Amino acid sequence: MRGKYKLHIPDYQYYADQVACRKACPVGTDAGGYVQAIAQGRYEKAYAIARGPNPFASVCGWVCNAPCETACTRGNIDEPVTIRALKRFVTEKFGAEAVADPASTLRYSTAPGVPYGKATGKKVAVVGGGPAGLTVAHDLARLGYRVTIFESQDRLGGLFYLVPEYRLPRPLFQAEIAAIMSMGVEARLNTKVGKDITLAELRQDFGAVVLASGAWGSRPVPFEGRDLQGVYSALPFLQSVYHNHEPLPIGAFPIVVGAGNVAMDVVRTAVRVPGVEKVKVVTLETWDEMPADDLEIEDAVHEGAEFAIRLGTKRIVGNDGKFEGLEVKKVLSVFDDQGRFAPAFDENTVSLLKGTSVIFAIGQVIDTSYIPEDLDGVVGRNGVIRANMHTMDTGVPGVFAAGDVVTGPRIFIEAIAAGQKAAQSVHAYLSGGQVEKNLSGVSTPVSHRQNPSPIWPDEFNKKGYYTIDRKNPELLHPDFRKTNFELAELSMTEEEARTQASRCLTCHVNPIFEGQKCVLCGGCVDVCPEYALKMVPLADVDLDHGKTAPLLESFVGEEIHPGHLEEPVVQKLSMSTAMIWDGMRCIRCGLCAKRCPTGAIAMEHLEIKQEVTLQ
Repeated sequence: MRGKYKLHIPDYQYYADQVACRKACPVGTDAGGYVQAIAQGRYEKAYAIARGPNPFASVCGWVCNAPCETACTRGNIDEPVTIRALKRFVTEKFGAEAVADPASTLRYSTAPGVPYGKATGKKVAVVGGGPAGLTVAHDLARLGYRVTIFESQDRLGGLFYLVPEYRLPRPLFQAEIAAIMSMGVEARLNTKVGKDITLAELRQDFGAVVLASGAWGSRPVPFEGRDLQGVYSALPFLQSVYHNHEPLPIGAFPIVVGAGNVAMDVVRTAVRVPGVEKVKVVTLETWDEMPADDLEIEDAVHEGAEFAIRLGTKRIVGNDGKFEGLEVKKVLSVFDDQGRFAPAFDENTVSLLKGTSVIFAIGQVIDTSYIPEDLDGVVGRNGVIRANMHTMDTGVPGVFAAGDVVTGPRIFIEAIAAGQKAAQSVHAYLSGGQVEKNLSGVSTPVSHRQNPSPIWPDEFNKKGYYTIDRKNPELLHPDFRKTNFELAELSMTEEEARTQASRCLTCHVNPIFEGQKCVLCGGCVDVCPEYALKMVPLADVDLDHGKTAPLLESFVGEEIHPGHLEEPVVQKLSMSTAMIWDGMRCIRCGLCAKRCPTGAIAMEHLEIKQEVTLQ
């Protein structure tokens, strides 16, 4: 028997998944938890929740791509909560950048172990000092391992340093790195594996090696004229500005090719370079197809960048060895019928865009030249290292990998999550043990009439759900910010933060139904403002008989055999009624519970706790 609705029997994981922001975070940050704490004015608690699973909570408060916001249930109603900016609000009060001793923030970590773990005597080498490698070091140091980071640059931080300074303050991530290093982590800077030391030597001297060397290379420019003076790639340009502090000579009218977030970083950086008058952006995509964040594109436009959309590069034009312009052709489509990237062009519609230089932001590549020939089987397509995505194990004994070197370029929070997985696998490999995680939950009834819960206040209903609009942090005026590299985003005031935090729908609270009390009056369905409740014939429900046989038996009063339903039972099911609840539409208003005349519905706050056990 197959119905229109899939039946779920709720368990702890089911209710944990209702907190969509937490589920979407690669490291499992309870975003809704810290947002609710901010709404209550409990700022240190909010920071503790944000910092718990994330050693780079402050960085993420500034530049995280915020998958939590994409998943936010409030977005199903109007617009998501400003989760990322609210994290920044509390990290500015309690984060590593805000305290005298950055190491004091280590006490908030919920990673296995303790800030200064009991030494095991076992050594681990980490290749690369970016977000993935530093996270590995953080988690293993808590477990008592002696960690040494081998970094080819003259400083730790990796691609953090290529994020524009107007987006990410340097002292902020330097403080978070200092906190990690305070646990006894060693760094060997200006040490390139494969040149200054071999991977074979690391494997001989250390119990385990984690490869986290990132994706530092720019994809080669594939067009005629690529060797002309004034033709650059994105990462070398950003490195010249933010790492070397000597911008490449791009002239007054640079052209940027690309429409991703790195391209927008290049555009907005070029706007700020002294001597630049106008930046032109060439994109294959239309406005709604561009992969960059909408706000980044909007900020680039406000800062004066001029977009030339639906154009593809045909060749690079120059004279006397110097760049003069970009010959472009009309784009007919960017994606094929299957949604795959497959640009199609009108080769006969060609024009010339003149400029003083061109910067291509068309992708990054991975350098795995340090992998010896006897291990070349771990290098896959496009140079990525082959590793199990759940364990980060390469299949080579004692060798693990994490971050962009495995996945290709991804967002920082994914690199951090990969570092955590790698650290757990290293621990399992070196200790013969495991890191086990178990979910448990505590459910607390929520009363509107007596002793209202501070997490779900009584006035939540009275104020209404649609009266507070999403408001992003204020920015410096475009005419001012494009003249310098000062931080473009302003801090939220306390009033702004608490107001924005109050938009949270408190998805930790859920209606709990007691079927024996229900009289099928339909009052809860009628009163639901978002149509999150339905009453449907039980025959319309897709039933997994093996799992739901006891439930069905309670409905029809007859024994149910998995995979087999007698006709009389089917008839009884068609006469029975099921209550369907859509947690992704529910706004936790509690009107259903208030309306129910028999008390069959109760609003309960379910706190999911994750216990970590080292074995």
